[in-house]
Amino acid sequence: MLGVAALVAAGCSSSNSDLDGSTDGATDGETLFGLSTGDSCFDVETVAGVTDGCNIAPGSVVGSALLVNYDMATATLTVGTMGAEGAGPIAHNTGTLTRTGDTSDSGMPTCTWHQTDTAQVTLTGTNAFTIAVTEMQSNFAVACVPAGTNCTSTWTWTMKKGTKTPPTCQ
Repeated sequence: MLGVAALVAAGCSSSNSDLDGSTDGATDGETLFGLSTGDSCFDVETVAGVTDGCNIAPGSVVGSALLVNYDMATATLTVGTMGAEGAGPIAHNTGTLTRTGDTSDSGMPTCTWHQTDTAQVTLTGTNAFTIAVTEMQSNFAVACVPAGTNCTSTWTWTMKKGTKTPPTCQ
């Protein structure tokens, strides 16, 4: 059910109709935060720590929203359309998301490359988190300019659940 928050911790039990669990599985002094289950649109509020070796302009999405999915059954968070920024398990407010595969330039389909994204997620509040992304691109096709050059971009987004509607988040 959309809008129902799930505490992000292993072993939570249900004790409230709005939340899955309380602080079951929390370590001493740890406050667990929740994520809405299913698809949601999260606003990219800020960007920091940008090193943009791949010229992907991660700051250009500040002020827009990205699709985010949280699957409570597997404790898996997926960020971006088709997991563009990665997917992975979240426990005790943190997790590592990964994505790897071949991709292409939408304006030049013959320009292909291999891309690996690794992202560290830290929940900072209910339906709020930071995501520190490292994106590596390699094995560029000859059609790409410059061909064969490897690159890395890193950045951190601050994200919060917004009011836009999935799946387009517009």
